[in-house]
Amino acid sequence: MLDALPISIYVVDRELRVVGWNRLREEGPFGKPRDKVLGRNLKRTLPPAGFRDTALLLEKVFRTGKLHREVRETQPGKRLYEIARYPVMEEGRVTHVLCSFEDITQKRALELQLIASDRLAFLGQLVAGVAHEVSNPLAGIAGCAEALASIGLTAESEDARAQAREFRDLIRSEIARSERLVRTLLDAARPHPGSTADLRTHVNTALRLLERHPAFARVEVVSRIPETLPAALIEPDSLKQVVLALATNAARAMAGGGKLTLRAGRVSGNVFLDVIDTGPGIPEGLRTRIFEPFFSTDPANGTGLGLAIARSLVRGRGGDLIYRNRNRAGAAFRVLLVPVQGAV
Repeated sequence: MLDALPISIYVVDRELRVVGWNRLREEGPFGKPRDKVLGRNLKRTLPPAGFRDTALLLEKVFRTGKLHREVRETQPGKRLYEIARYPVMEEGRVTHVLCSFEDITQKRALELQLIASDRLAFLGQLVAGVAHEVSNPLAGIAGCAEALASIGLTAESEDARAQAREFRDLIRSEIARSERLVRTLLDAARPHPGSTADLRTHVNTALRLLERHPAFARVEVVSRIPETLPAALIEPDSLKQVVLALATNAARAMAGGGKLTLRAGRVSGNVFLDVIDTGPGIPEGLRTRIFEPFFSTDPANGTGLGLAIARSLVRGRGGDLIYRNRNRAGAAFRVLLVPVQGAV
C-alpha cells in the first residue's frame, strides 16, 4: 500500500530505527535502496544536519502525540515539499512516526497564479494610486532638505555642519530614488541588465536611513558584511528597498527591544545577505504564506506587499529571497544574489 502512494514515505520506531521505506524513498537524488536502510538508525541514513533537525521534530511528535507539518524548499526557488510527521498510536502510546514528503511545487505555483489573477486588477489600481500620490510629497521633502542644508551650513560647529550635509544628501538621494520608482511604476520599466550593487555600501546606506526610525528606538543593529564581497547583479535602489523592507519588519516584530543582525558572504556560487532578528518569529502555520501579496502578520501596520515586492525584485535578477527555519527564537531571511561575472 505504501509503495502505491504517490508520495515519499518512511516510518521509524521510538529508537529511530527505520521500519518502513516506500518505493519513492528509493528514487531521486537523495533516494536509497530499501534493503540498505531498513532496521538501521535514521542517523545512518540522513545527512548530519538533516538528522539533527529531523530528530528534534520526531522527538516532539513522540512526546506530544501531535501531527507536525511544514513546507520546505530543497534549494532556493527549486522544489517545494510539504513534510508531515504522523504519530502512530497503540494503546494510547506513540509507538512509531510515519513521515511523508510530497512535492507541491506545481500545486503552489497554480495557487499563486490564482492569487495573482484575482488581485491583479486591484494591484493595478494600487500602483496607479501610489504613482500619483507619492509625487505630491516629493516637493515638500525637497524643500525640507534645502532648509536643513541652510541651517546646518550656518552652524558654528563643523561637526554639526557635516552632519547636516550628510542628512541633506540622504534626503536628496531618497527623493531621487522615489522619483525613479514613480517612473518605473508609470512606465512599467524592466530591470536594467547591467545594473550592479556593492552589498556593503548600499546595506550600510539603508541602515543609516533607519537610524532615526521610531521602530528602531530599542533595537541593537549589528552589521557583519565583509569588504571583499563582489558586486551583485541587482539595482542599488532595489537592494536598498529589500533591506529596508526586511529590517523594518524585523524591528516592528521586536517592539519590546531586541537585536537585528545583518551578515553576508558567499555560498554555492552566490552572494548572500542574512537578516536575523530576536523577535517572536513567524508562526509555523503562516510561513508558507508570508510572500503572498497582501498577506500580513501585522495587518494593523502592514499592507502585505513588502515581502512580495522584495522577493520579486530579487528574483527578477536571478536571485531569491527565502525564509530560513531556526532552532531558536526569532526570524531569519536570506537574500541570495548573483555575483558579477568573473568575480571571485
